[in-house]
Amino acid sequence: MLLTPLKAKPDEPVPPMPWRGKRSREGGYAALMPTIDEFFGTSNQVCGGFWPFGTDMALPAEGVPVGRSLMTGAGVCCDPISWFKAGIIKQPSMFLLGLPAIGKSTFVRREVLGLSALGMNAIIPGDLKPDYASLVNMLGGQVIRLGAGIGVVNPLDPGDLHYALQRLEGKARKDLTDYYNDTRAALMEVLLTIMRTGRENDTDAGARGVTARESDILSVAVRVLHDRHGDDPQPPVIADLRDLLREGPDEVRTAAVWDDPENDELYRAQVRGLLADLHGFSNRMTKFGRLFGDQTTARIDLSRPVDFDISALAQSGDDVVAAVLATTWTSAFAAKNAADVLAEEGLQPRRNHVIIMDEMHRALRASPLMVEKLDLLTRLNRQWGVGQIMITHTFKDLMCMETPAQNTKARGFVERSEIKVLGALSRIEVDRYLRGECGLPVSRREEDMLEDWATPVNFGSDASHKGLGRFLIKLGGLPGIPINVEMCPLEKSGFNDTNLKWHA
Repeated sequence: MLLTPLKAKPDEPVPPMPWRGKRSREGGYAALMPTIDEFFGTSNQVCGGFWPFGTDMALPAEGVPVGRSLMTGAGVCCDPISWFKAGIIKQPSMFLLGLPAIGKSTFVRREVLGLSALGMNAIIPGDLKPDYASLVNMLGGQVIRLGAGIGVVNPLDPGDLHYALQRLEGKARKDLTDYYNDTRAALMEVLLTIMRTGRENDTDAGARGVTARESDILSVAVRVLHDRHGDDPQPPVIADLRDLLREGPDEVRTAAVWDDPENDELYRAQVRGLLADLHGFSNRMTKFGRLFGDQTTARIDLSRPVDFDISALAQSGDDVVAAVLATTWTSAFAAKNAADVLAEEGLQPRRNHVIIMDEMHRALRASPLMVEKLDLLTRLNRQWGVGQIMITHTFKDLMCMETPAQNTKARGFVERSEIKVLGALSRIEVDRYLRGECGLPVSRREEDMLEDWATPVNFGSDASHKGLGRFLIKLGGLPGIPINVEMCPLEKSGFNDTNLKWHA
């Protein structure tokens, strides 16, 4: 750093040097000055030295180390749970946006790895590629593979609540039983809606979705089913629900035909559609039956990281993928709720978890009920002791729901996520959606940076974007923290390679 102007004349007095240095070439101008802590100490205490400097970075030091600041080179730490515990944010949530192939999965895997070291296990309820299976295996976690001939999940026992209930008694058991029955009925409504909506030759508009009468029938039927099978060694399956409707116990008949429950012909007319569709889910020869028609293959274990690997369904239809995502999301939330109840009763240790919701737009489009479920999670995650990281390509993905009300709720997911991590994005995305729809205060300089990151580095066949591994961490109206994610040798060892199938 030069302390005098380069072209000062000998006969002229040297002007005083500004405390930041001069804004000229080799003038030593300091764009960012750190905040220095003042302290007193003896020579033995102080002269031992500090490394690298005894200064405050003006950046949070709590949480998972995610990279280095592009402005200062200082290390940056960030994750939703650590920042929440430190009081930096009020809700433990993070939203990650960015174009494909810029390193979003690498960033989130860093979060999963770091949070695991901090004692918080991740739950990945729908891993389509899969992006996280190798990491979860390395951490000693549980990878639950789902697919025809690979693994089955029972919608009538989301989160293995059947087994959790057998360990409880009194009010705790009653409360969890009510949650269990409500969750099963809601999930069956979602699955039936997906099945009916996905029919290519469906000419009856009234057949799309579940009617109010059918919803009442399902709600009563799952409760009767629990009364009959709640103490069985294994939970009921969809075939048991189908057979119960065919039998028509008094409680179900009253829900179906309240004014004439003894009229068999009228009752069968009310449940005919439900019986046909439930048979489709229980028949192990159908595309849905192969995935939902039997007992759950692998029970979820939240004492370690959990990944639902659904990559075998990547080439399946949107209706199949949506149905599986709806079931695995529901199972993850239900398992977390059961774990909290068991912890409150002193039956197991209390644990905090982080839920990774990747490709979230695909699950949201499955049914309006999924929008409602995620809306509830983003409002109550602080009370539930769970953090979440939501990932999608663009904000526009969340504005493609069926109704304006659903779009409004989807917009709320971003607004309530206090930490927003932005990767390479187009100028239209930033101006119209982030700044316009979401109201996120993105400065013009930050917009230019995100737009520049979206530019390819060259015309080569393996060209990447300028913003590969670069992200902007936004917290409210504060200036964003631009970072570069640098992978350590462990991360380069293989679990970060999402193109393994392309290698010889």
